[in-house]
Amino acid sequence: MYCYIITLNLNNKEKDYSELIKAIKNLGACKKVLESCWIVETNNRANNIARYLSNYIDDDDRLFVGKLSGEATWINVLCDDEWLKDNL
Repeated sequence: MYCYIITLNLNNKEKDYSELIKAIKNLGACKKVLESCWIVETNNRANNIARYLSNYIDDDDRLFVGKLSGEATWINVLCDDEWLKDNL
């Protein structure tokens, strides 16, 4: 399994992005760490994740997917600290 960070800039404030959130959760064990930032544990590769999620975003939205190395630090994230420690 690999851990990836997924960050998004979703530009349409009127749009319902609930299908995108479901798609992120379908990738594997995941947690929302910031308002538009998720950590996902999955067997998929970054390019496959980005291609899959591109089906749920608009052309003017932004998406970044990066493989995590295991070293990280954080302050006041939305998810449980222990989950991050165990999954990075």
